[in-house]
Amino acid sequence: MKEPGESQRSKKALSSTLESYLEHIHELQGKYGAVRATDIAAAMGCTTPSVTNALRRLAKLDLIRYEAYRPVTLTKQGESTIRRLNSRHRVLADFFLNVLELPEELAEEEACSLEHRISPPTIARLAEYMEFLHQNLGNTTLQRRKRDFANFRNRKQNNRS
Repeated sequence: MKEPGESQRSKKALSSTLESYLEHIHELQGKYGAVRATDIAAAMGCTTPSVTNALRRLAKLDLIRYEAYRPVTLTKQGESTIRRLNSRHRVLADFFLNVLELPEELAEEEACSLEHRISPPTIARLAEYMEFLHQNLGNTTLQRRKRDFANFRNRKQNNRS
C-alpha cells in the first residue's frame, strides 16, 4: 500500500538512516536556512565523509539538491517525505501518550524510533483508530478512559507487591 505523495522509488530505497539524515536536513534548514555537510555531521555526531555519502544517495533519490561545497536543500519530494514522517511520528506519539499513557519524553523517543520501521498499512490503521478515539470518545471520555487505565495499572502493580 503506497501512501499519498510517496514514490515507489523512495519507498524501496529510503532506509531509516537516510530518513534520519533527511529529518536533520529539514530541521537545520528550518533553523538556519542554508545547510552544509559539516552542519549535518555536527548535528548527527558523525563524520563529514559519511554525510557526503548519504547526501549523494539522497540526491540520487531526488529528495535533496546537493552539490559539493554548496548548501543542501530539500526538493519537493524531500519535503513530501518529511511530511509523511512527521505524520507517522504524530500518530505514534498520540497513541503512546493517550492510549498507553507513556511519559511524554518516552513517547517521543519511541515514536521517533518506530516512525522509520512501521509499515504503511499499520500506520494507516493506527491513524484511523486514533481518529476514531478522538472523534467518538471526545476529550472528556478519553480522559476518563485514561484515568481508568491508570487505576487498572495501579491495582495490577499493587497486586504484584
